Amino acid sequence: MSTNVNKLKLVLLGVLLMIFVRVDAQSVQLYTTYPKITVSPGEVVEYNIELINNSNAIQTSEIAIGSLPKDWHYELKSGNYTVDEVSVLPKDRKTLNLRVFMPGKQTKGSYTFYISAKGQYRLPLTVHITKDGISVGELSSNQTNMEGAANSTFTYNATLFNRSSESQVYALSANAAEGWGIVFKSGGKQVSSVNVDPNQRQDILVEINAPEGTKKGSYKIPIRATRCTGQSEIAFDVVVTGSYSLELTTPSGRLNFDANAGSVHKQQLVVKNTGSSDINQINFSSEAPSHWEVVFEPARINTIKAGETANINATVKPPKNAMAGDYMVTFTAKSSETSAKSQFRVTVETSLLSGWIGLLFIAIALGSVYLLIRKYGRR
Repeated sequence: MSTNVNKLKLVLLGVLLMIFVRVDAQSVQLYTTYPKITVSPGEVVEYNIELINNSNAIQTSEIAIGSLPKDWHYELKSGNYTVDEVSVLPKDRKTLNLRVFMPGKQTKGSYTFYISAKGQYRLPLTVHITKDGISVGELSSNQTNMEGAANSTFTYNATLFNRSSESQVYALSANAAEGWGIVFKSGGKQVSSVNVDPNQRQDILVEINAPEGTKKGSYKIPIRATRCTGQSEIAFDVVVTGSYSLELTTPSGRLNFDANAGSVHKQQLVVKNTGSSDINQINFSSEAPSHWEVVFEPARINTIKAGETANINATVKPPKNAMAGDYMVTFTAKSSETSAKSQFRVTVETSLLSGWIGLLFIAIALGSVYLLIRKYGRR
């Protein structure tokens, strides 16, 4: 009887011991939201892992990574520090950041490794590679559509993401029709390629200029980031609302005229809209020598439709004391979209009376000199 009792006690003690060991083993746990993930070859995989202390005592755990595939490596941090051992207060948790770096060239398949709190808990992590291959960069942009005039500069902000675990150099290019201007900028400088660190992003400014005379419409401009193993592409939509261009000339095409000092000369001007869109609120101005008067009639044109012309008069008056000779006068037609300038050579002539008066002054001056010589020359 006593033997049976002793055996029963031993069984109960064993059960209690097993329960105690089980509870103690679960006093520390590791948890992550996504233990199984799918990625492309060469990506850097990041995990946020919780180290949980379920016990009523402080737990110190040695953290280790095991069964990592060949040529893979990792970085384990808590806050700003690389860690190998972590202490957690009772009924508390600590967050660990695990980054796993795989080679740029990787075979398709599933790879499982472990993170463990040694002797306490082991958490399996599985990475599924979707396909055989080598990692490439990824081009993206928040704004791929922009509209403006044909003579506008269309500016787009793009981001190049290097998903691999190695630094990569990407050549930048565009597949655009002849005449289109494409400029890439990074860090404020014009570039043709960029070097992007592992698992980092590089901002790229893309400036696109349409050829002169581009017709109204939508144009797709593909932009590429290329390395020897592949390329990433993004297409920008350039919506041209029309072209804006003015020409300022005369009915005959001549850019010179004569004017008399102190007199008014009226010069007819022709304003041509050579663009593909209407141009509104065209104002006129001039640059002339000091004290010259220039007045435009009218001083403003409300609208010139595409392909049409309008005539205005420029009244020019040189000052009375203007010397005979050639002068330059510039006329400008300007709207909010575009402008045009024409430079005229103005030949100023003095009146016949002014000429005789000038000759009279010269004669008086010469006579005065002659008299002075006669009077004082004998001494």
